[in-house]
Amino acid sequence: GEGRRWSPPPLSARGLEQAARVGEHLAGENLDCASTLLVCSPMRRALLTAAPIARGLKGAGVANLRVECHAQYFEAGGCHEGGRALPGRTFQQICGDHPLDFDAAECFPSPDRGWYSAAGAPESDAQPRAERMCLWITERLATLPDTGRVIMVGHGAFMARLLARLVGLPCAGAAALFVHANTGVSTLRLVRRKGSFLVLGLNQTPHLTPQLLTGAHPAEDGWAAALRAPAWVVRRYGPEAVGCYPMPTGLRRQLLEARRRLLWAHESGVGASAYEESDARSVTFVCVLEGSETPAGQVQYDPSTRRLRQMVVLPQFRKLGIGCALVRAVASIHAEKVAGGSVNGPGAEGDASPPLRVHAWQRSEAFYTRCGFAREGDPYESNGVRCVRMAYATLE
Repeated sequence: GEGRRWSPPPLSARGLEQAARVGEHLAGENLDCASTLLVCSPMRRALLTAAPIARGLKGAGVANLRVECHAQYFEAGGCHEGGRALPGRTFQQICGDHPLDFDAAECFPSPDRGWYSAAGAPESDAQPRAERMCLWITERLATLPDTGRVIMVGHGAFMARLLARLVGLPCAGAAALFVHANTGVSTLRLVRRKGSFLVLGLNQTPHLTPQLLTGAHPAEDGWAAALRAPAWVVRRYGPEAVGCYPMPTGLRRQLLEARRRLLWAHESGVGASAYEESDARSVTFVCVLEGSETPAGQVQYDPSTRRLRQMVVLPQFRKLGIGCALVRAVASIHAEKVAGGSVNGPGAEGDASPPLRVHAWQRSEAFYTRCGFAREGDPYESNGVRCVRMAYATLE
């Protein structure tokens, strides 16, 4: 807990497996980087997590790898026991206890002193420390080549504060805003000409199976109401033949992961390959956070079947009106297609203006009803999921 950080427990068997997997995952990412700086907290659990990451990077032959231990990158709450500040270990002790071949130590008080020396309230230094770390990261990135990267291995509460400051948000409420699963990965890019950071991904866990997800689940936690609701915009992607731009690769990858976790994982025998053909002919509307490439949700419109399909809104972004906005986008393009006479496929007998339809999970029926759909016929089962057919009339 926050009050006692002198003797944290070792990683559990599950924690060691999580660390091994994130090490493999990061070793396979961005292999063309000109240099990699791996920075680790001085606390035991972070050190144990960083070790397999360092091994994986070295095993992958990552160029110009440098490993550093930063004495200021510890968890909010510091190193206290019974209200008394404890010193933490010296850098020499850390090197003797952990199989990490460090290239340097940053901000240790002196060779014979431990990394922690705060007095007073355990949380009192978290915000100014986040400010200092933000400046340090920015300065270090400025010394790296354009294709260089920094990997930070730290702790949830302080990392949330640091992420908030890196993107220009206040520390207040950051712990609810940037929630992470154990070994969850967030990715930011420094836009050098602007001197600001672009969020590319938050709390991503493609390296973990559902059984290995612990801590804050990326599909259940994330943005919260601690700060103002994030601003978002809806973008349109699709085949060039229908006047659309292709979706960027990074955004497509994030959305495929969201569909896999939130849709296909609940269906029997369904994966990305089952949707390749329909994905290629569909128009996709994507809701992204304003000023970033972070997706909040998506929906597709298949003109050949007149159907709304593959709707997914990440749980941390629900109740913001995103789902209804995506439905309106699809309804609008469907109306355009009908008016232009370009909607294909058979309609109901005498159906001069074929309606937009959705084959929805039955548990989502209430949402689609609020968005102006009405059920057609009885529920049925598809891929192991109870579903309903619905037709669109109007938005309430």
